[in-house]
Amino acid sequence: MEAQIKLEELIREGHEAKSECLQEGLYGLYFINGPEYVTWIEKCKMFLKKYVHDEEIKSNFFDAARQANGNGDSHFDQMIGILWALKEYEFVENSRTDVEGNSKIDKIFISHSSKDFAYVDALVSLLNDIGIKKSSKHIFCSSLPGYDIPYGETIYDFLKQELNNNIMVLFVLSHNYYESAPSLNEMGAAWITSKQYNTILTPNFDFKKIEGAIDPTKISFHMNDEDGLNKFRDKMVKVFELGEVDYKIWNRDKKAFIEKVKVIAETESLNLNTQVKIEKVKKLKDQEFELQLRFINVTDKIIEFRYIDFELSDSNGNKSIHSATDEMLHDFSLYPKENKVVKWSFNYKSSYDPQRDDNNKTKIKFGVYS
Repeated sequence: MEAQIKLEELIREGHEAKSECLQEGLYGLYFINGPEYVTWIEKCKMFLKKYVHDEEIKSNFFDAARQANGNGDSHFDQMIGILWALKEYEFVENSRTDVEGNSKIDKIFISHSSKDFAYVDALVSLLNDIGIKKSSKHIFCSSLPGYDIPYGETIYDFLKQELNNNIMVLFVLSHNYYESAPSLNEMGAAWITSKQYNTILTPNFDFKKIEGAIDPTKISFHMNDEDGLNKFRDKMVKVFELGEVDYKIWNRDKKAFIEKVKVIAETESLNLNTQVKIEKVKKLKDQEFELQLRFINVTDKIIEFRYIDFELSDSNGNKSIHSATDEMLHDFSLYPKENKVVKWSFNYKSSYDPQRDDNNKTKIKFGVYS
């Protein structure tokens, strides 16, 4: 029934588009050209892709449409004739389709960086609150036990299989996401398979930094955006045909989610706005060296470190891995807007040569208290 109604609308709109776009050229010859005509043609093509399974019918229409704009009405007559013929076509309509007009969606695939575990853990709980079942059949999230890759499966084969199914992809974009090669590979694979996707940004990630296969003009929202969450919930309810949750319950769940995300974002912000750099490596004696470290705090808060790990490499590729000791971190803090240099000494036993340290290969990881 839905297809027949849309077909009638397209036939009517086709004649209207022809009337609006019919122009007279040289020697009194008429042709059809204009944006309304192009729009109508594209709507017809989407209709055929969604409702018509006969490849010959689609091919004939697409051939006529390819050269229709800017030419005479013979192409129009062929296209409108095919639409009229479809009145006798036996349409088979799905009981549920996604907003893109594709097949029924049964599952959500959460594409994210493993470093954003806390965010996606909260997001999955929110999806459960909305009504998505707590099952790996309905949600795939590689970082969460129970929603991750089944035992015995290889990650790439499993992801390939998942992306070939009728799924909705949720991209959780962050600074970590764009630094993760596996995440970017997932993004590209989802784009190639033309999956419906939604973009959710972590609170500290800016819209302007969206890049890659993601369409920056497509509506996105931050995790802590109340209005965005309301629209997201409405879409999930519609696409997955979920039962309506009382708005008072939803508002409570939403508020709890936003508060949880706020705490995660505050800790993340401290890490993003704190810098630890190695300015110099000095050999003191055999098996001992000194690190000259610069600490920068651009926030208005006092920062205390939970841990600081260093991985040093020399010009020959030899590595030396160290962690700040409890004694070093005890009572050590950065005051608001503070920029200071600290010297710490470490013992080492590897073949690493401090005098040949390659600063470009240095890796530093740290965590701060919220």
